[in-house]
Amino acid sequence: MKKTLVAMAIFSLLFQSPLVAQARDQKAEKGVFTGSMIGVVVGTLLGGAPGVVLGLTGGAMAGELAVRKDQVDAMDSALSAVRVMQQREQLAAAEHQALYQRQRALQSARVEALQQGYTFCLGFRSDSAEIEAGIGNQLKALVVMLQAFPELKLQIRAGTDARGSDDYNKTLSKRRADAVANLLMDSGLSEDRMEVHYVGKAEARYPIQDLEGLAYDRMVQLTLVNGEES
Repeated sequence: MKKTLVAMAIFSLLFQSPLVAQARDQKAEKGVFTGSMIGVVVGTLLGGAPGVVLGLTGGAMAGELAVRKDQVDAMDSALSAVRVMQQREQLAAAEHQALYQRQRALQSARVEALQQGYTFCLGFRSDSAEIEAGIGNQLKALVVMLQAFPELKLQIRAGTDARGSDDYNKTLSKRRADAVANLLMDSGLSEDRMEVHYVGKAEARYPIQDLEGLAYDRMVQLTLVNGEES
């Protein structure tokens, strides 16, 4: 009974000390100190001076374990926050990828629709490779449109009517194709976006007696093609 009273008195005095009050302001020191004091009391109750030593040791360990538990809890909280951030970043990346795929699909659909609906023919006078007045502005507008669709290329196919020799008409169709290609390049279209073909009179459809029909053979046909497939 006497040992119990002595231990309680020591415990009470220590907790009333200004040093103890100052130590309580620091979390880590508080845990170790409190554990030590509890150990003193328990040790005193158990066996006097030897019990005090054992109690101090055990109590200090208990206090240190409490501090470490707080540190582990803090680390767990930090890791949880990191995981949440990673999940949000992964979700944002997935949404961005889905948006990109939708935009690509829409662009492909627009290009396909444009391809299917565009063919432009330029007529030429007999035995001439000169582009008619007013056609230049239309070709410039075509270049502006092509610059907005880099996936597309322009196929240029030049022919002649059935009159004259094969060699002459082959040369004439080349002159017509080159005239159109040069005007397009002068308007800003790069050469690698054009496919130039000249076929002479090989594709002429009208007999030489059909003077009106011959005009339809003296054409340079412009057709949009998919640059990735050509």
